[in-house]
Amino acid sequence: MIEFVSQEGKKNLILFVHGFCGGEATWQNGKSRSFPELLSDDFEISENYDIAHFSYFTKLLNLFAKASNISSLVKRMFGTSHGKLANNISIEEIGNLLRTEIRFKLQKYDNIIVIAHSMGGLVTKSSIIKDIEERTPSKIKLFISLAVPHQGAEAATFGKLMSDNLQIEGLSPLNEYIHKINDEWQKTSLRPTTKYFYGVHDSVVKKTSAVPIDKEKSDAISVDEDHTSITKPNNLDSTTIIAVKQIILCFGNNDPGMSTLEFKQLEDETDFDDELFVLKLISADIHNTAIREAKEAFLNAEYIRKLFSSSSDQKRLSELYTKIRKVYQNSYTKYMHDGIPNSGLLLSDVHDTIIKEDNNFLGTFIIFINAIHKQGMLHQLANSEGENIWWVKDGSIASLRHLLTEDKSE
Repeated sequence: MIEFVSQEGKKNLILFVHGFCGGEATWQNGKSRSFPELLSDDFEISENYDIAHFSYFTKLLNLFAKASNISSLVKRMFGTSHGKLANNISIEEIGNLLRTEIRFKLQKYDNIIVIAHSMGGLVTKSSIIKDIEERTPSKIKLFISLAVPHQGAEAATFGKLMSDNLQIEGLSPLNEYIHKINDEWQKTSLRPTTKYFYGVHDSVVKKTSAVPIDKEKSDAISVDEDHTSITKPNNLDSTTIIAVKQIILCFGNNDPGMSTLEFKQLEDETDFDDELFVLKLISADIHNTAIREAKEAFLNAEYIRKLFSSSSDQKRLSELYTKIRKVYQNSYTKYMHDGIPNSGLLLSDVHDTIIKEDNNFLGTFIIFINAIHKQGMLHQLANSEGENIWWVKDGSIASLRHLLTEDKSE
């Protein structure tokens, strides 16, 4: 299923996914170096990414004998045959296989960039949508769509007259499954960054299908290719490979999700001393060590809030703040009824619950946010006068201002 072109222990992976009747030959232009090999020849790419293929069985089956000439035409349009398994399976099931490979064979990778051709793009979308449905953070951070029939392919409709192939049926413009994954794709803000390439000479997948209605203008990229040549660049001067390489490098440099987030440390022990969340901790006689840890968590949460500034990420963060507030409220209720005897144990109970629920109730699709960031988000909430988050039973803003005045007068 997974075959590596280069495997040097990088944290990021570029994964090629072929289409209908395709295989490794999809990316090969005669005896020239293949698309994956050309990418691996680039120093910046090879320094940061391993490169691999995801292969699955796909073959035009069960054709009537009188349609043999037509089947050859369809084969030429979709690529060359390749097979490992005995039977064709549906696009949805191939997507499930891709998820399995990512979960087990590719688990060491922090981030995956998928370059998918034709039906391979539908396989990729199916895999991502299933992750979203099951609230599993997808490792696929960038999806490069090469002539993918997001609205189906007319050749597939014609093919249905000749074959009962499940994959041809899945490519049909009127197929129910295409409508299902498109609907889910357009509704969710959790899908990865996607770039849509289409060939201006493509007679198999028209622009209206290759560039779906949910696109931004900058996401659609036209190239002087047809359905097959779009995957077979001649050399590093090919427009397609130049564009793909620039997109990958730009995304890797600018997207915080494509790199390991550095944990920030306090530069000065007096940092945040005047902040509301610190005054709340001081008023509750929280130990200095716990206050320092709260400051550091707050610092890292502030860093996260600045990095993840897109509208979709802000929506995810908002949902996470709501859940963290609920965790606090549950612990505070126990505190009010003396199930938790003092402020220090209240703070500890909330922090411990955040750690315990990090991957469950507090799970997020922004996978680099960990329990420490979430603890910091708790103190971000406490830092707002509009939030009723206290570590004492009778706290008030007025008492904190008095505390600040006393501190400055000493």
